[in-house]
Amino acid sequence: LEYVEEAPSSPLAGFSVGLASTPGLVAGESFSKVPIGGSVVLTTPYGFKLGEGLRFTLSLAFGSYSGLYESEDGNSHEFNPSILGVGGNLTLAKFVFAEGHAGNIGSGMGLRGFAGVSLERLLKKSLGLPMNVLVGGEGFYSSKISDGGFASGWGGVGVRLDYSF
Repeated sequence: LEYVEEAPSSPLAGFSVGLASTPGLVAGESFSKVPIGGSVVLTTPYGFKLGEGLRFTLSLAFGSYSGLYESEDGNSHEFNPSILGVGGNLTLAKFVFAEGHAGNIGSGMGLRGFAGVSLERLLKKSLGLPMNVLVGGEGFYSSKISDGGFASGWGGVGVRLDYSF
């Protein structure tokens, strides 16, 4: 009889943290310049399968962006909308993904969406790296982008680097 000791599993096993940058391409009327900034997405191991090859996982998003509005009288008003949202990720065949978060964006409630392709199969499966790169379109909408502001949003190309624990 042989005794085999199992290695203890990390309490962070299944979690990943991602850093995303979104160079903005389009913005609502509340902005004179498209906002720029970044987000951190914490993906949990909690979720469920929705069918063959389709998985939903819970995640949290935090971020900060800088925006600028130049009024008709020539004055510049800088505002920095932050993001705090709860949502989830859908991944199909570890290649196509879509994620959404609802929560606070700027001074109001809003939505964040990010969809595109994942390089997980190449980086994790083929190369054995504990990371993933996601590339796609990312968009933000807020019911009130700043104090005294209006509903607005922005979007652009999103690139995110995820590290898995």
